[in-house]
Order: sequence, then structure tokens, then C-alpha cells
Amino acid sequence: MGTYVSRIAGAVLATALCMNAYALERPMDPVVLTGGDVSSLNGIAPGNLVAFRYQGTWEQIPVQVDERAVVDFEEIYNHNGMGLFGNFTRMDYVDAGTFAGPDPDPTMDADDEIAFMAKDAGAQCIESLSWPAHVFVDTSVEVKIVDPLGGAPGYVYLFEQDGTLDPGANTHYVNYGFHLLSGEYKATYGILSGPNPEDTTISTPYYQWHFSDRWKSDGLRILAGTATGVNILDRHKNLFSPGSCGRSEDTFCDAEGAFVANKVGPVRAIRNYVGANSGPRTQRQHIYYEQQEEITTWLRVHEIPSVLDFFDYSPDAAGMTYANNNFLSGAIIDGVSDAVPAGPLQWEMVSGPQGALVMWHLFTNDIPGGYTPTSYYLDDLSPPVNQCTGDAYSYGASGSWFNHTIPNTDPFWGACPSFLLTRRIYFLPPDTTVTNAQDLSNKNEHPLSVTCLAWNPGGFTNLPATNSWGIVGLFFAFAYSFRFMFSRTRN
Repeated sequence: MGTYVSRIAGAVLATALCMNAYALERPMDPVVLTGGDVSSLNGIAPGNLVAFRYQGTWEQIPVQVDERAVVDFEEIYNHNGMGLFGNFTRMDYVDAGTFAGPDPDPTMDADDEIAFMAKDAGAQCIESLSWPAHVFVDTSVEVKIVDPLGGAPGYVYLFEQDGTLDPGANTHYVNYGFHLLSGEYKATYGILSGPNPEDTTISTPYYQWHFSDRWKSDGLRILAGTATGVNILDRHKNLFSPGSCGRSEDTFCDAEGAFVANKVGPVRAIRNYVGANSGPRTQRQHIYYEQQEEITTWLRVHEIPSVLDFFDYSPDAAGMTYANNNFLSGAIIDGVSDAVPAGPLQWEMVSGPQGALVMWHLFTNDIPGGYTPTSYYLDDLSPPVNQCTGDAYSYGASGSWFNHTIPNTDPFWGACPSFLLTRRIYFLPPDTTVTNAQDLSNKNEHPLSVTCLAWNPGGFTNLPATNSWGIVGLFFAFAYSFRFMFSRTRN
């Protein structure tokens, strides 16, 4: 009997241990798992996954499941391209509101993604006589989150629930208002040709984005801290080269194209689309979190001479300072030319009373012989090159310039290298410094690591779920112990 009484006492002590502080210094970063990481939860309804942290008591936190499957681009284009737009499959997000369709497996499977925020993690719970209400304890998974740059780990506990709880814990970190002006997407979208005007907004307490068509990102307001909230963006632009207007985000929208997914949940929003003139398999994906956005572009096109991916700011950005990893001293965005050294970008920053953006860049490719981009910068009220899209000015226009020939990257034309550009954006208050930007870049170079383990809370599996210790919790714990002690005595 001493063994079991000690076990109960140990659980009491463990409750105090569970209350130890944690120190994950990644408040803006998500944690993204796949169903393959938590195989014991595969097969449940995606809406029945819930997440909790432990801080002496259980606190529910927002969690989101985004279903994925192998998607055929012929389906995405609704078979409109006579084979020219498809002949390509990839693991991607699914959406019943687009022609990608729902996941063929309606349960949570190994391909699906699970997202929550690192800031919502808590301390480790070693043992407990208390569990969240409405969960099946024997399904629990402990997620350990470690920052390689230091600090104590954080922990999140995943459970299957009985359908009573809101997986979002009554929270929505991101609002996504996809508004296609023509009407319902499947019924009205011009897949073979555009434009397809939108009045779409993505908003959180820290920022607001606007889209007027598939590729036309034409409005950005920073709302963090004391930021003024003015629109600082003219366009997120794509050109072959400065002043080369034959291909641009406007022509992409005028030609064939489609959406893969438009989805929003309690943790993040996903905007994912394809089609860029003679690159119908070229794809861009935006994933929005509360204070961060990740833009990923997969270039899949025949050989092209070069490509530019840059932000051109609006006149309301005047007075902000531009800096990057090659130019720490910075230049004032004022429409007057500055000598900004060129080179591969690791990070960029614009900051001022309007707020601050810190942007981390990652370029991934397997082009034979390697491929190193440079950077682009132009701040000129009377620019020497045609602006092609947006307004007539060039305010702090800046980004990555792939300024020599890019070989075929479209698998439609045969085996080819990959070409992938990721831009991660943080939306920050006006007092953000270059040191802050360097710190965020370093954190991106050292991402969080995650370990998932089936969790057995002190061995007391299958006990009734309860919200508090109380007499009821202790009663079941002692009853559980005595049941085993009695069974051993009989044997």
C-alpha cells in the first residue's frame, strides 16, 4: 500500500512542479506539426482536436487542423486547360470551396497540419490528478518545444475531445475576409482569363493587408504599438527586371489562374493560388498569423532571363528608414536616390512612425552550379525606369533580384531544378531597431524544435476527466490505487 500512497503524494508534489515557469522567447512564432508527428491521434475528426497548457491548472489554447492531400493541378483548374495547366501533383492544402476539393480522408491523417502559437505553451505537467473536462485522457500527446537559442522549453498537450469544446478556445488570432467581387468562387471565377477583382482583407490587431486580385497585394497598414496605421504599400511587385513590363503581377492576374485554398481558423489564415502567364504551375502561398506572415513562391516556368520580387512602398511611407543585412546604417525613404549596396538578402527592415516591418528571406534551389541572387533598391520620385504597375513613384522599392538566366523550373517540360523563395514578415511597433531585426533573423536561422510523445499522466489513464482536484479527483485516484492493490492481494 505504501507504493500507492507514495504515488498519490508524488502526484501532489508534481502539481507544484508543473507550475514552474517556462521561457519560450518566441511570441510571434507558430508551432506547426503534422498528423504524422502525433500518430496516436490519427483517425479522429479534425474538429475534435483540442490543445491545453498547464499552469497549475489546465488552460485551453487555440489549435487549428488544416487538412492536406495530394492535389492534381488539373483539378485546381477544373480541367479547363486541356492538360496544359495540369500534369502536376503535389501535397497541398485542400479546400471544399475551391476545385482542390475536400480531403479524401475526412479524419485527421498523417498529411494534415496542426498549428498553434509558441506563446501559448506552458510548463511541463509531470503527473496530475486533474484533467481538462470533455477530453479523452488516454489520447493525450505531450508536445515539447525547445528554443535552440536557450531558455526553458514550453509544453502543449493535445487531446481528442467529445465535441463539446471549441478548438479555438473562443479565440481568433486572424480575420480573413476573402471577397471576390464577381460572387461565389466556383460559379464565377475566370480561370482561363482575368482579371478577377477582389476586395479582400486580412487583419489582426497588428496589421491589415489588402488584395484587389489574385496577385495584387496593394495595401498594408501596420497597427502594432503606436504605429500610425497609414497604408505604406503601393504594391508587392514581380517583374522580369526593372522597367520590364511585359510580365508583372497585373499580367499574372489577367491570364489563367486559380485558387488552391482560401482558409481561416483560430490560429492562421491561408491564401494559396497558382497561375502566372506562361507559368500556370507557378504558385504563391500566404500564411497569416497574428503578428507574422509567411509568403512562399514556387517558380515553375520555362527558362526566363531574370525575375524581381520586391515591395514598392507608397507616398505615405515617406520618412521611414530602410535597412538590410548589407546596409545596417539605413537610408531614409523620401523619394531621393540613395547608394544602397547590393547583395544577397538575409533580412530587410523598414521602420518609422508608421510602424516597422522586419522581413527574413530564404532562397532554396537546386539549380546546377548554384544560383545566388542580389538585391534591388530604388527610391526616386521621378524613377528612371517605368514603374509598370501601381503608382508612378518608387518609394524605397526593395527586394530580391535574380538578375541572370533562370533555367526551366516547370516539371511540365521535363526534369528540372526547384526554385523556392520564402519571405517571412514580422509586423512591429515604430521603435523596432536594427538589433531587433538581427535578432529575428538569428531566430529564423535557429527554428524551434519539437518533440511529440504519447503522454501517460502518472499512469492514471482512463480516469474520468475533471476540472479540479477536489474530493472527487482524490476519490477516483485512491479508488484506482486500491483497485490495483486489492487485485494484487487476491492473486
